[in-house]
Amino acid sequence: MIKPYTWKEVKTFLTKELQKTKHILTFGTFGSNNIEHDIDLLITKKPTSPTSDFYKEIHGIFDSLNAYLNNKYGAKAIRFSTSEEQYLILNLSESSEKDIAFHSHIYTSYPQIQKDWGWAIFEDVDLDKFFKEKYKCIIGSTEDLFSKQFMQKSYYDSIYNFLYRYDKINSHYPKDLFLKVMNHFFDYLYRKRLGLKSPVAKNEKEVREYFYQLCDIVDKLSKERT
Repeated sequence: MIKPYTWKEVKTFLTKELQKTKHILTFGTFGSNNIEHDIDLLITKKPTSPTSDFYKEIHGIFDSLNAYLNNKYGAKAIRFSTSEEQYLILNLSESSEKDIAFHSHIYTSYPQIQKDWGWAIFEDVDLDKFFKEKYKCIIGSTEDLFSKQFMQKSYYDSIYNFLYRYDKINSHYPKDLFLKVMNHFFDYLYRKRLGLKSPVAKNEKEVREYFYQLCDIVDKLSKERT
């Protein structure tokens, strides 16, 4: 079944939503933009912005896109963060052929990108060249990735990678499983990695609250290390 909408329509909607944002440095695609398969996204944060505000904007954009597609076509916008979970999420979310899937890579610095991509690419791959040739920005510029501020690394870059990889908001997990997965994630990062008491979310509203709280904690810890 061919989807009842085009990538051009989705991109137009995203462009309008992105114009309202204040904390997203770049938002763009790399790959074929084949909506029959999935859309590969790379989203980056303005260096001076709080990570919580950055994620609130991302979640809000996909909330809005999901509502738009659902109201107009009875379709969902499904977001996932790793290729290995793509088909798992599409099955758990009871996706239909009308739905659109987004593989989102979310970063707060270029060193975080290098850390996240380093294990997966061959040694002779020039990551800088790859992004300069393949990254197509809807907002921002590819050159923003190589700005002095965005090139600054953080002691907590690995934690920022966990944040984006464990973020299942906008993934359309079944409610009970969503809460179990996110609470497991909170326990791992709050308690095991940061030595803090882990909250237990009872609903999606609390999941978002604790996720943004965690973003603020990591930002604070990162600033204290500089």
